[in-house]
Amino acid sequence: MFTRRLIWPLALLSLFSTACARQQFAARTVQAAPLTAHRSVAILPFDVALDRLRLRDLGYLGTDPSAEATRQAQDQWTAQHEEERRTTAYALQNLLHQQLLAQQPARGYTVDFLSADETNRRLRAAGISYENLLDQSMPALQQALGVDAVLFGRAELHQPLPKGVELATRLLFNEPLINTAGAVDGATATLALRDARSGELAWSFSYERGGTNALQPARLTRHLVKAAAPALPYRRP
Repeated sequence: MFTRRLIWPLALLSLFSTACARQQFAARTVQAAPLTAHRSVAILPFDVALDRLRLRDLGYLGTDPSAEATRQAQDQWTAQHEEERRTTAYALQNLLHQQLLAQQPARGYTVDFLSADETNRRLRAAGISYENLLDQSMPALQQALGVDAVLFGRAELHQPLPKGVELATRLLFNEPLINTAGAVDGATATLALRDARSGELAWSFSYERGGTNALQPARLTRHLVKAAAPALPYRRP
């Protein structure tokens, strides 16, 4: 079973930054040898964390709401939040595949990237859902997908409300009261490529970009692939 601690390594080899829409990224190759033997790669639906409460999430429950009304409001918001997280996860998976093909180098790649539809079809056939995806062992994923490598993705989308509204909303929905001073719109994304047979991490890439545009999956994946391109494995020499 893989934990997020294993999938998302903290150590990074190199760090770059640019001054226009705040962004930074880092790449790390851990196990170069397995990369040369890979011929097929599956991209999994992203593990998504949504740290945002928007005005549309707010609802007036009256001056003295009952415990039942409050619970129903919390349950409704939670269900909507989970559905949005799931939708975003599959959108990022599909868009990442599209961008890898759209921005492929002139001589192409040394591997074939499985389409998102085919990856998800194989996962479903093996009884693997989005809800239990990260609970799967690498042998289980390799058996289900039949590929040489698996590309994991994680994205965190941050969109804080104005300070006063943020506090009131978190109280309403029983969310943790965290210090959001200085918090800004933006996204962080991590890619982790694992050898399907050994389960070992072969390559990782971490990316962060500020601004509301970074919250849009299409733009996030486009900028992510553009930033990762120089360090991306499988570029045909």
